[in-house]
Order: sequence, then C-alpha cells, then structure tokens
Amino acid sequence: MAHISAEEISLLTADGVTLAADLWVPPGATAGAVVCHPHPALGGDRRNVVVDALFRGLGGAGVAVLRFDFRPTPRTANGEGAAQRTDVVAALYRLGAEVGGDVPLFLVGYSFGADVALSVGDERHAGWAAVAPPFRFAGPPRPRLGDTRPVLVAVPEHDQFAPPAWVARETAGWPDVTTATVPMADHLLAGATAHVARLVTDWVLERAA
Repeated sequence: MAHISAEEISLLTADGVTLAADLWVPPGATAGAVVCHPHPALGGDRRNVVVDALFRGLGGAGVAVLRFDFRPTPRTANGEGAAQRTDVVAALYRLGAEVGGDVPLFLVGYSFGADVALSVGDERHAGWAAVAPPFRFAGPPRPRLGDTRPVLVAVPEHDQFAPPAWVARETAGWPDVTTATVPMADHLLAGATAHVARLVTDWVLERAA
C-alpha cells in the first residue's frame, strides 16, 4: 500500500463542535472520499484498522481522503443520528473546499459509520460506499427513500448483524446499488481489510471516471 503523509486538522461543525481529523490531498486528485468510523461508544475512532486501510488505500490510489472522529455518541440503536450527520457534512464540505467543486466526493463508512453515511443526503456528494452496515443506526438510508445516487455495499460473508441474504432483501429496491460479499470474513473483517480497501477504491475510481 502506498505511503501517504496525512495532515492532522480540526473540523468545526455547523453547531460549533470541534472534531479531530486527518486529511490527505494528493496532487491532481480526481475524486475525494470522507471515511466514517465505527460507533464511538464501542471503541470506534478514525484510527480503526478498517478505516485506516480504507483511508490509505484510497489515498494511495490518488483519491483525496478525510477521516475524522465523530463527536461522543450514546450507545443506542434508535437515535436519528442528526448530530452525526452534521459531523459528516462538516467533513464533506472541508474536503470539497480542499479539492474544488468539480471533483466528485463520496461518503465511505464502516459499520456505524456506514449507517450514518447512508443517511446523509447532502447534494455535495456523488454516492456512498458502505462497508458492513448494520442498518440499525441513524435513520433510514437515503437510497431506500429513492435517492438515485450509486451505492456500493460490501457485506462480510459471516456478518453477525447484517449477513448477505438479509442485506440483499434490504437493498432490493434501491435505485443504483452494487453489493459485494467479502469472503471468509465476519463484521470485524479481520484479515480482509486489504481486500475491502481495494474493493472500495476500485468502485470509487470507476464511479468518479
């Protein structure tokens, strides 16, 4: 995996919360991605191993990337996720300011971060890549509501929360969805991070082109 030298930055959200983040903008980037991490109350942060693989895989392929720490989040499966969506939008607009308005931006998330990303309908992004979404946080996914932007859903073969057959039923009516099973992996994706990073990176580059 290519080496990238990310810059540590701070994000200020619309409601005045400061978030720690890492930013990498390679020369000539033709796509950008905001990467969202697992649930903070369960130990998730921007340095999670899956998030790190996504960040470095995308960045090493010439995609501008920004990852950030969500604000402290209660451990609940039923919250609407409005505050966390505000965090994502802050990251999205900071990345957009770095790369310019003509570069397509994508929301990429793992686990809780995938659920939150899928619930963000801001016009600035071009689609979603959701890795192991549990489909239990942050309200309904935008594609379920008819949003036609493209979605990649990467599903671990042995996911404990949303296995492939369940995800296939959940996403059956989405306008533009690609599902991919990650073989021999459960929700934690141990041993499969490089595979997932390549899968997401290839999809982002294809959609950006």
